[in-house]
Formats: sequence, structure tokens, C-alpha cells
Amino acid sequence: MNKFSFALPLLVSALACTAVADGISLQDALSASLQYNPQLAGYQFRRAALAGEQATAALRPEMRLHSELENVAGSGDFSGADGAELTLSFASVIELGDQRDARLGVVTARQQQLATEQRVAVLDLVAAVNYRFIALIAAQEQVQVQKQAQQLAQSLVTSLSKRVQAGRAPQEELLRARAAQAKAALDVDRARQKIQLEALKLSAYWADSTPDFTRAEGDLFALTNVEPLADWQTRLAQNPDLLLLAEETRLRAAELRKAEAEGQMTLGWSAGVRQLQMSEDTALVAGINIPLASGKRASGAISKARAEQDAATFAADSAKVQLEARLNQTYSAHTQALAELHSLRDQILPLLQDANRATAAAFDQGRYSSLELALAQRELLEARAALIDAALRAHETRIELERLTASAPETEIAQ
Repeated sequence: MNKFSFALPLLVSALACTAVADGISLQDALSASLQYNPQLAGYQFRRAALAGEQATAALRPEMRLHSELENVAGSGDFSGADGAELTLSFASVIELGDQRDARLGVVTARQQQLATEQRVAVLDLVAAVNYRFIALIAAQEQVQVQKQAQQLAQSLVTSLSKRVQAGRAPQEELLRARAAQAKAALDVDRARQKIQLEALKLSAYWADSTPDFTRAEGDLFALTNVEPLADWQTRLAQNPDLLLLAEETRLRAAELRKAEAEGQMTLGWSAGVRQLQMSEDTALVAGINIPLASGKRASGAISKARAEQDAATFAADSAKVQLEARLNQTYSAHTQALAELHSLRDQILPLLQDANRATAAAFDQGRYSSLELALAQRELLEARAALIDAALRAHETRIELERLTASAPETEIAQ
């Protein structure tokens, strides 16, 4: 539990970045989210509610003052108030079986569960901010690809215009190139709108509907090498969902103890003094109240609490198996994304760049048509878009691995 408690400071320090004038760093986004996120702010009210519940559970049985007037306004010797008997007594109950401690144990378990739930919410928020921050950077990279596509389309239109004027190319090629140029302009606008949308999604985590930053600062392609799967599997025990399920199991165990304690006998008692008006004497009175078959009446609550405890234990065991499978799947997806990224960056893109330059040179010499040049340019641009997608998936799966293991992120958006 202590290791899990220290996860947040490690997360924040590991992701530190430096902001510029109109940009936002990951550190800035995390700090704003942790300070102003509305969902996190609601936990203070739940803590206050549990504090009130704890104060109530700590109360001992109340003391009652009981008064009783007998033999009043009768007949014969008991006419009027001559034969009246006035009794004043105090009454309460004696709780057996540590019932008060059992009540407090349930509240304490709920407080611990709430604390773990809040830490899980913090980890979820940090992961979500990372997702949105990376998505914003990927959108920025995509704009650059679309701008390059627009520049290539413009260059092709310029070259074809000269060829058409010289009678070396048909008018139809120029018309298709101008249509491609117009489409490229639309794609740039669409990509810029995607940036604005991602910025709004990011700033929503600190309840800001009018973000004042225009870009996220970072390098999408700065990725660290992945650790062995065995290392992640070892850290899976710190999964926040498993810790929350463990708190649920402890709460159910506390509720079972409470149900069993409430099934114990509770003795009622009373003691006081009685005034006998007829003889003008006083006497002490005492009484005891013993409930019958209290154990049978509590058997249903005990069975219910025991079943809920068993269900919580089963849920924790099932979740562990599912999380192990999810960890393996996420790790496989992460390594696949990294392999795609390295292949695209180190092999495919250099080859396509060379091919594009050769095709452009051949086009200038009149050996290739504009369709062949456009095809080469499209293949190059699609490869760059695929590189962005692979980097995005590599970051996202890395964040998921860290979320599953409550690890301090080592994948930084480097400056």
C-alpha cells in the first residue's frame, strides 16, 4: 500500500516538461488537472460524510430517563392521588460481542476504501491526461503531413501548368492536379480543427472550456525501449484495480464481523427509585431485559454478509486472471507498435523518400507522368501518417502498461 501511495509524486516528476510562450507542457497539464479536476474535488465531501458516520458509530448506547406514575384516579383506596406510586429510573443497554468496535471497523474499512479509490482516480486522471496530451501532439504532427501534401500538390500544379502551356501534357492532368490541391487544402483545415478539438479535450480535465495554449510541446517519436514482460508481470500486484478490490474484500469482512457482533445478545437494564404515596415510603427498583432468539434473527444478515465477502474474494481472483491476460495483450501491442515505428522510420521511409526523389527527377525529364509522381508522393505521405499512428499507439500502450502496474511513467514526451 505504501508503494502505491507514492505513485503520484513519481508520475508527476517523471513527466516533467518545460512550457513555452503559447505552448503547454505535460507537467503543466498534469498540475492543472490534479488541482482543478472536478471529480477529484468531490472526494473531500465523501471523506466528511464518512467522518460523520465514524462519529455516530463511536457512540455508546444512550442513557434514558424513564418516569412512571401508577395507581392514580382509581376507585376506593386508590381514588385521587392517595395511592399513587411514582417511579423514576435510568435505562440503557449493554452491548456484548464488541459491537461498537465492529461498527467502527466497518467505517474504518470504508475510509480506507475511499482513500484507495481516490488514489485510483488520480492514476486514472494522470493516464487520461497523458492520452490526450499525446493525441494533441499526434494531431500536430498530422498537420505537418497535410501541409507537406498541400505543398506537393501546389508544386505539381505549377509544373503541370507549364507543361500544358508548352503542349507537353493534356489539360485533364492539370484539372486532376488542381482538384487534388483543393482537397489537400481541405485536409489541412480538417487537421487544424482536430488540433483545436484535442486541445479542448485536454483542457476539459481541469474544467477549462477556453484553453489559452495553441500547441503541446513534445516529441512524439521520443520513445524508450520496452522492459521485459517479466518485469511488468512482477509489478502487476500493484494494479490499482486489484488494490481497490482488496479494499472491497476487507470491507466485506468488516461487515461480516459487524453482522456477527449484532447477533450477540444485547442486555437491557434499568434502575431507579419508587415513591409510594400511601405509606410515604421509597424503594429502589431494578430490571433487566433479555431478548430471545437474537441469534436466529441475525442469521439472515450474517449469511448475506458472508456471501458478499465470498463474492468480493471471487471477484478479486477473477480480476487478477483477466488483468494478466490484458497485460500480455497490451505488452504484445506495445512491442508491435514499436516494431512498426522502427521499420517505418529506419527502412520504409528512407526507401520511399529515395523513390520519390527519383520519380520527381524522372517527371522533370518527361519520363514519368503526373499520375506516377502523385502515386509516389501519396505512398510517401501515407508512410509518414503510418509512422505517426505507430508512435501514437506505442505511447498509448506504454501508458496502459504503466496504468496496469501503477508504475511511474518512463515514457516522456521529450522536449
